[in-house]
Amino acid sequence: MTLLSRLEARKNSSLRNGDKSEWQSQQEYQEAQLKRDMTRMLETIKQSSVLDSSGEYRIINFVMRAENLGVKNNVRQDLSLVTQSTIKHLVHLESILSRWHGPVSVAIFSLTQDIPLAIDAILNIRRCIPAARSNTSFHLVYPLNSPYNKAPSPQPLVLDPCETIKDRIQSFQISDNYAHGVPYPNNLLRNVGRRNALTDFVFVLDIDMVPNDNLYSDFIDFAVYNKLFINSHKDDKTVYVVPAFEVKEGVEVPRDKTGLLQLLELMEARPFYFELCWKCQKHTDYETWQKEPPSPKLNVIFEVLWRDPWEPFYIGRNVAPFYDERFRQYGFNRLSQVRVICNIKMWHLSLVLKGEPVQLQKFL
Repeated sequence: MTLLSRLEARKNSSLRNGDKSEWQSQQEYQEAQLKRDMTRMLETIKQSSVLDSSGEYRIINFVMRAENLGVKNNVRQDLSLVTQSTIKHLVHLESILSRWHGPVSVAIFSLTQDIPLAIDAILNIRRCIPAARSNTSFHLVYPLNSPYNKAPSPQPLVLDPCETIKDRIQSFQISDNYAHGVPYPNNLLRNVGRRNALTDFVFVLDIDMVPNDNLYSDFIDFAVYNKLFINSHKDDKTVYVVPAFEVKEGVEVPRDKTGLLQLLELMEARPFYFELCWKCQKHTDYETWQKEPPSPKLNVIFEVLWRDPWEPFYIGRNVAPFYDERFRQYGFNRLSQVRVICNIKMWHLSLVLKGEPVQLQKFL
C-alpha cells in the first residue's frame, strides 16, 4: 500500500470561493426553471423507480442530474466524490462543495411521506449553490414499508433568502425512520451513489466529512502524470488512502495539512475514531504521515497490505467490489468491502471529520 505526499501550496484561488459562504442567490436560476425542475423530478419519481436487491427499497437514479454531466451515461476519465445523506444532513454539502471542484454523486434516504421535503431541499440547494447545479447529481432511496406509501404530490415552491436555507432545511419535520422500524440503508446508499458516479475513480465519504482543499485537482494531476487512466491500468487493484481526522467542536476545520498539524499540536484535532475504534484506523500510520515533509507534488511514501479490522477512507477505481447491502445502520459496515481490496496505497493528504462533537476531555 502506498502513501503519497500532499501539495501544500494552494493552487489557483479562482478554484475556490475564498472564505465566503456558498449560500449565494444566483440570478440565472429563476423561479420558472425551478418549477420545471420540480415537475421533472416528480415525473422521474413516478416513472423511473427500481427495486433494490432485497425488494425493500425503491431507488430513483438521477432524480436531479448535474448540468455538466450531459444526457448520456458515459464513464469519464475523472474522479467523483460519492456521499449519502438524510434530508436534514444535506446542509453539509456546502462545506464539501466549497472544497471539492469535481463531480459529486449524492444518494438521499427519505421515507415516502418526506419526499416533497427532499425535493424542496434539492431545489433550494441547487438555487443557492452553483456547484450543486453544475457538478452534483442527486439520487433518492425510500423504503416500501413506510407509512403513507403513496406517490408525492406537488408542494408550493418556497424561495426563502439563500442565507436562511440551511436553517430552513434543518427545521423540516422529518419522520423518524427508526420509529417506523425502517433501518438506515447506508451501504445501499453508498452503492447507489457509486453506480451513478460516471467516472473511473471514486472517493466515498459520509456527508459530514470534508476533503482538504485541492484534493480533487491534485489527484487528477497525479493520475494523469502516472497514466492511471490508460487502458493498461484499468485492472489495477490499488487504492489510495486518505488519512482522516476529527476536530474539537467549535474549532474551524483546517483547509490544508499545515493548519491540521497546528491543531494536532494544540490537541484540538486527533486521528479519526481515536477513542471509538482505534484498531479500525491505526494501520493508516498517522505518525509517518505527519512526519513526511511538504512536497510540490504527490509522491509515494510506502506500501502496505490491508489488515483486519482496518476501515480506511480511500480513492479507488469504481470497478472495486460494492458494499454489502445486508449491512444497515453503522458499525463495521464498510469492512466487508475493504476486505476484498488487494492492495492499498497511502496518501499524504488530509481529511477532517466534522459533525459529531469531539469534547476536550476525550483528549486528556
